[in-house]
Amino acid sequence: MLKKVVLPAIACLIVTALLLPWRPGQAQQAPARYFPQTGHYLGEPFLSTFETKGDLQAWGPPITEAFEENGRLVQYFQRARMECLEEAQGPCGVGLSPLGELLGHRTPRTPPVPEPMIRDGLCQYFPETGHNVCFSFLTFYLDHGGPDTLGPPISEPAVEPGMLTQCFRYARIEWHMDAPPDTPMRLGAIGQEHFRAKELDPTLLLPVESTPVSYAGAQDIKVGDYVRVGDTADAGLRLRSGAGLSHQTIEMLGEGTTLRVVGGPELADGFTWWYLDYRGSLGWCAGEWLERAEAPGSP
Repeated sequence: MLKKVVLPAIACLIVTALLLPWRPGQAQQAPARYFPQTGHYLGEPFLSTFETKGDLQAWGPPITEAFEENGRLVQYFQRARMECLEEAQGPCGVGLSPLGELLGHRTPRTPPVPEPMIRDGLCQYFPETGHNVCFSFLTFYLDHGGPDTLGPPISEPAVEPGMLTQCFRYARIEWHMDAPPDTPMRLGAIGQEHFRAKELDPTLLLPVESTPVSYAGAQDIKVGDYVRVGDTADAGLRLRSGAGLSHQTIEMLGEGTTLRVVGGPELADGFTWWYLDYRGSLGWCAGEWLERAEAPGSP
């Protein structure tokens, strides 16, 4: 996962844009995260939810732009769909669509497994839906966010051609029998499956062109300079393990933090990235929230 800082002025533009009519396949404007593997943008109102409730590991990349489906703003991902909730307060409260249920994967309730299996942590029973999650499925389920991310189970494990599956409100876990022994389990592509089942316009899947974004100020930085984090509205800036929004966060840098530039620049996801030294930790930051600074201790 990954979150990015959104400046208040840019956030206002996003809110304004949300009040305008949406056209299927319309590319979203910056700030947005571009996914070259599918050729689609992900921006607000869905970006923050994507990065805080699973990110690429859970939901896969977006397979469409955001568009209006049955009067509701939605965006499809390889393994999910996000939507604006009608009952939410404000212009748009974002939620995950219950694709497991919409695809008809819910099965009748079952009793819990024997108590010793639950007590020993081998299984967990979910009384709200009446299903168990056990053994490797339970480990994978909890490692990938558990009920907060994948939702409660809506079925017991089932045998399908070449794999075992178990369905959850927002996801499907698959154990592929022909996969390498160390990586037999994965999340199913139910976002793609639901898109096909709805027989939506296939042109929505077509990639859109990535438009590089140019920002003033970042070009003044060079290797050897000291820089300061600024203009983040006190939200801070992420020091990442690589140049790009998909890389892991190493440190959260507060407003005014000073760092030394040791490499770069590189262009990724529409931003200019610099390789920085922060108290011995090396990582990358987007230069759009960096400004040149005096070396620490300079008069």
